Amino acid sequence: MTVHYDEDELQTRLSSIDHRGLVLFGLFVAERLLPNYAVFSREQSFGDVQVLRNALDLAWNWLEGKAVDADAVESMIEACESVAPDTDEFSSLYVSAALDAANSTVNVLRLLTEGDSDLAVENGTFGRDTVDLYVQEIEGMPPNSPDLEERIRLHPLMQSEIVEQYDALKAIESGLTATEARRVWSQKKRSNLDIA
Repeated sequence: MTVHYDEDELQTRLSSIDHRGLVLFGLFVAERLLPNYAVFSREQSFGDVQVLRNALDLAWNWLEGKAVDADAVESMIEACESVAPDTDEFSSLYVSAALDAANSTVNVLRLLTEGDSDLAVENGTFGRDTVDLYVQEIEGMPPNSPDLEERIRLHPLMQSEIVEQYDALKAIESGLTATEARRVWSQKKRSNLDIA
């Protein structure tokens, strides 16, 4: 059985969970995008994956009850934005994925102070879009192909992305603790593109 990505359903479900749940979902996506950034950074000698790692750790610490200063969050947002690649300056297969990783990390930081479900939804979209572009590239799919969207949707990487996002959301809705989520999600070494 294949699954569909339904952004409206994601919006509805995320709108009904609490602030901590939104941050958790944002972290789920960002943790799975981080290895893509690391691969790009090594390949292109650009950026600093540790900046993004520190930002995600700050969010995990907030979830586990540590106080987070709003000025520190703003400073970290600026740091993350400064290591985000400009897609026009690189020809790497991973540049868009690296940009999505940086943007999703910024969204996690913004979620700490804003608690806006739209930011969590956007993170879900970053995860999906990363896979979408990557699949088109590795499979050599012509952008004007009439069945392009369906071919992307049916690709194993996209099916995995959709299922993993919905499984994470279901776990959060069922009361997944931040400690357990951090133990599982921040230990993953492979990204949503199945690269390490």
